[in-house]
Amino acid sequence: MKRKCWSRVKCASLWEVAMIMMMVYGTASAATNRPTLSITVRDGHFDNENYLNYFCPTLSSTYTKTLHKPLSADLQYGFLLAPSSTKPSCSIWCKVTKQIHKWKITTGAALASIPPQKQQGVFSNVKADIDLRVEHDQRDVSARLFASDLSISRLECTKGFDLQNTNRFIVNPRYNPQTHHADVIFGYVTTATKVKVRASAQCQEVSIAQQINTRNVIIPTIASNGDVTLRWERQLIPQRPVFGGQKEENASYIATTLKPSDSIHVEWKDGPWNAIVNIPIDGTDVHSGSNVSIRREVTF
Repeated sequence: MKRKCWSRVKCASLWEVAMIMMMVYGTASAATNRPTLSITVRDGHFDNENYLNYFCPTLSSTYTKTLHKPLSADLQYGFLLAPSSTKPSCSIWCKVTKQIHKWKITTGAALASIPPQKQQGVFSNVKADIDLRVEHDQRDVSARLFASDLSISRLECTKGFDLQNTNRFIVNPRYNPQTHHADVIFGYVTTATKVKVRASAQCQEVSIAQQINTRNVIIPTIASNGDVTLRWERQLIPQRPVFGGQKEENASYIATTLKPSDSIHVEWKDGPWNAIVNIPIDGTDVHSGSNVSIRREVTF
């Protein structure tokens, strides 16, 4: 009997698990937790057999549950399905948040399907990621650990300092044990200005986000290797402005990013609609190979 049950688990895939989650938990959950279908229509040159690459459908959902004693924690879990004729992907994830004294501990795990590897086995086509975060709001300090396939991929901690006139200074050192790459991010935030400096042994970069008015933000970025980027974000609806790349889910804005001698990237978001245009350039010349995609999210 045990062998028979194990063979069933071995044959099951993440696609099957995600579909079971959608049918079982999606039916029992409230209307706000219903699956969301996102369809992206994009241009390009595809074969007739690869018709899914024209539309790029994605189905995802998030469910929440409060766990009572003895655990007494908040649970979030969900799935993401992205069928494709060339690179189909699927992932399931869960996140548990628990308050211990004044520390908030969040543990997240995700399983994603990947192309089959050379070695054969039950988990040869599954990638596992772990995200562990510890936060203390009153002390304004947090630490985070990322792991992939049972190997630590990144360590980082963040410390904030409150200054006068609601200004804030942030220090965020990061380290990757696999590549031995280390960098540190310094941030300084005021009412209308946000300065971000990222420094490593290889490159240094400074970015300044300046809020011009309630609708417009200008963000120039300069790197030590000579790269220059200019981003303009304009809020289309008079609500909380887009500031430094942090956007609300239902926001309406246009964000234009200029990289001289590289590309012009335009993103237009209007609620569930999202359009992206990427145009390669070289000086004042426009090269061929522009990409256009339009996405629409629908909640069942």
